[in-house]
Amino acid sequence: MKKEALRLPATTTITTSSFEHFVRQEASRKSIQLPRLGPAVLALLDYGVEAEIKNGALRGFWKHHQLPARPERLVLSPRPRHYRTTSKRRCLPGSEAFRGRKIAADAIFAAGDESSLLEPGEHAAIYAAMAGLLARGEFAPLARALNFIVIRGTYEEFMVIFNLQELDRGLHRLLLRAVAGLRALEANIVSAFLFLDPSRSPYYLESERPRAAFPIKKLFGPERFRLRLGEDVFAVPPTSFSQVNESILPALLENILALTAGENGKRLLDLYCGYGLFSLSLRGRYREIFAVDAAEGSIRAGGDMLPRFPGGARVHFRSAAILRHSLDRLLPPPLPPGDEDVILDPPRSGADEAVIASIARRRPGRVLHLFCAADGMPAALENWRRHGYFVRRVVPLDMFAGTPQLETLVLLTRA
Repeated sequence: MKKEALRLPATTTITTSSFEHFVRQEASRKSIQLPRLGPAVLALLDYGVEAEIKNGALRGFWKHHQLPARPERLVLSPRPRHYRTTSKRRCLPGSEAFRGRKIAADAIFAAGDESSLLEPGEHAAIYAAMAGLLARGEFAPLARALNFIVIRGTYEEFMVIFNLQELDRGLHRLLLRAVAGLRALEANIVSAFLFLDPSRSPYYLESERPRAAFPIKKLFGPERFRLRLGEDVFAVPPTSFSQVNESILPALLENILALTAGENGKRLLDLYCGYGLFSLSLRGRYREIFAVDAAEGSIRAGGDMLPRFPGGARVHFRSAAILRHSLDRLLPPPLPPGDEDVILDPPRSGADEAVIASIARRRPGRVLHLFCAADGMPAALENWRRHGYFVRRVVPLDMFAGTPQLETLVLLTRA
């Protein structure tokens, strides 16, 4: 799963070259005062106004950084609010529950900003139920041990992950009682899991845990949630990266299909592939696909789904970290120049220059680079240029509606 911090710390600064700076500048031009901090600073705006701000901000960002080509109009989110299929709440370490006294339920979890406007209503109901339970004195030990409650899934099915610092028999009994409370809710909670993280990491899941020893335990229900996109159904593990805005995925796939149309069709390299959304959706377009991701559970899920997705491509799912020079070991020898296409969807930290150089040495015909943070584009596009690849199309998608962020799909080819 892509690592994402709980919220912006109070010391976060917005540089004058960041995309958020241009979002705030564009809002100011419209006499709109945005909240000083927080991830959901646009959530209270009319969505049409938000889209205008983002289109203007992207133009300003592009001009400031002197980036090549020109961004297209923002692909709007069909569901601009209450769209996030992954959310989390952290138990407040200063809560009275940590001292064993009964308190108000709204003091259990970190006070929210407008982020709740981006989450389905069922998420709020689940958190409220758990907060009410944890506020009861007998659940104080569980409140003390709790790092996060995480909700994943779709708009129809929900999985709940209890991220705990420790576990003993007493905590296990309390956890089972909490799970029984979940199952009594009207929300369609299909599964619950326990994840142990003694480090109290500020992320959903502990970032340094070896992939081979992932400490997640199912408490009830199926091990994967069902993501339905048109006629296709994907089975996604709760620990796998999946885009947070289910409603915009058909538009994302539509653009991926349009940008990979043509006569190449020999080999696709799908890097940072997750559970295989792109590999499985494009199986009918290529003869061979190599899909690589560090998460073993995601790779297993992709392989398990292969029989359900028609197409002639032989799909090779490989579990390995994409690091400096690792692609030479992970992938077969390159095909003749132009006979490979590449899709890479790296985490927020991006693909480093060595990875870009390794891909460029293979001389693919087309590279589709997805950016989940606009601020990473200037350096990455300059790296591609130095290695002989130039921007042909820029398709921004409002994957993160209500926030000053975009998902951007960039098509690059050789000169």
